Amino acid sequence: MGSLHSSDQPALNVEFEYPSPVLLLERGLHSVREGRYAEGVVYFILAREQLGSGYIHLATVLDAFTQGYIAYWDAQQGLQEASKRFVQVDVEQQSRIVTLQTLLPALVEEAQAKSPAMDQPAIKNQNPLPHPALRAPLQDAQRRYLAAPARVEVIDTLPALHITCFGGFAVKRSGLPVVLCSNRNGQAILRYLMTQQGYRASVDMLMAALWTEDESEVAHHKLQVAVSALRRSLNNGLDCDPGGGYILCKNRVYQLDSLVPLRTDVDEFLAYYQAGQQASGDSVAMQFEKACQLYTGPFLTEDLYADWSFMRREQLSHIYLTMCSTLAEHYLEAGRYEDTLKWATAILKENQSDEAAHRQLIRAYFALGRRSDALRQFHRCQYILNEELGVQPMPETIELFHIIHRGEIS
Repeated sequence: MGSLHSSDQPALNVEFEYPSPVLLLERGLHSVREGRYAEGVVYFILAREQLGSGYIHLATVLDAFTQGYIAYWDAQQGLQEASKRFVQVDVEQQSRIVTLQTLLPALVEEAQAKSPAMDQPAIKNQNPLPHPALRAPLQDAQRRYLAAPARVEVIDTLPALHITCFGGFAVKRSGLPVVLCSNRNGQAILRYLMTQQGYRASVDMLMAALWTEDESEVAHHKLQVAVSALRRSLNNGLDCDPGGGYILCKNRVYQLDSLVPLRTDVDEFLAYYQAGQQASGDSVAMQFEKACQLYTGPFLTEDLYADWSFMRREQLSHIYLTMCSTLAEHYLEAGRYEDTLKWATAILKENQSDEAAHRQLIRAYFALGRRSDALRQFHRCQYILNEELGVQPMPETIELFHIIHRGEIS
C-alpha cells in the first residue's frame, strides 16, 4: 500500500475520542445480539472499568454476565469434545459403506465371470437364506462379535435418526422424512432437546420453557399430551411399548434414547470445524467449507424469539462467521478473489455491520479490476455502520478507501 497524506483525503466526520461507558454498553449489547459474544464481553469489561461507585447494580450484572459467558463456553467446549469422537466414527463408517457399495458391483461381475450359472447376486432375494456352508461360520461370528447386553438389541429395533437444525427443522428415520405431530408444543419439545447436553431435559425445564404462564398442574398435563403426540409421530409404524420408543422418561427427565443411532447437522458442522482447527494449509479451508455448506440458515429458525434457543444459536452463528472470515481471508491471500467475494458476502448476509467483511469485499473488488464496486462497497459500509451503530468506519477502512480512491493498492 502507498502512504497516505492528509492533504489527499476528503473531509470525513470521524472522531477518535475514547468511547464512553454508554457507547461501550450499546456496542456490547449490539455485538451480543449479533452473535459476537466474545466481542460483546470485551465491550462490557471496558465499560465495567469506567463505571463509578454509583452503578453497583449494573457492575454486578456485568460481572455476572462475564462469568456466565465463561462458564457457558467451557460447558459447550466439553459437549463438543464428547460428541466429536462419535461423529468422527460415524463419518468414517459412512465412508466405508460407500466404498463397499462401490466395490460390490465389480466383485459381482468378477464372480459371474467365473461362475456363469450365478445370474443374480444373492442380496437381490427378498428373504435370503444363508448358504448351508455359511451357517456355522455365521453362527460362530454372531456369538463372538454380536453377543452383547440386552440393551444393544434396542438399537436394532429403532431405526437411525438424522435431524436437521440449520435453516429449518426436519427429521429423517432411516433416510425417509418423518411427519411430526401437529401439536406445536410436541414439535417444540424435540427442538428443545436438541439444545440440551445429552438431548435431555427435566419436566420442570420443559414446563418453564414452553408453558411459562400456566399453573404447574396445567403445564404438566399439557406436557404429557405434547410428549404423547411427539412419541406417536416418531414411533409411527414401529412396535414400541407405551412410554417407549425414541423419547424416554426416567426420574422426571425426558430424553432421546441414547442407544438410538443419531446424526445431526450440528454435530457434523462442529466436527468439520474442529477438524479444520487441527489442520494446516489448504486442509483448513477444505474442512471449513464442508462445515459452512451445512449451515443453510440459523439454528432452529422456528424458535428465533425463544430464550432457550438463543445462546446455542448465537454460538453456532459465531463459529460459522469465524470460518467464513477465515475462508475469505485465505482466498484473498491466495488471489482467488471470486471465492473471497463468496465468503465475505456470506458474512454480511448474517451480519451486515461486520466491517472486516466489508474490507475483504473492497479489496477483492479492486483486485478484480472493479474499482467502482470497491468504492461503492465502502460507502455502503459507511452507511450501514452509521445507521445501525451510529459510528464511522474504523481508520483502517477509511485508509483503504483513500488508497483505492487514488488507485494505489497493490
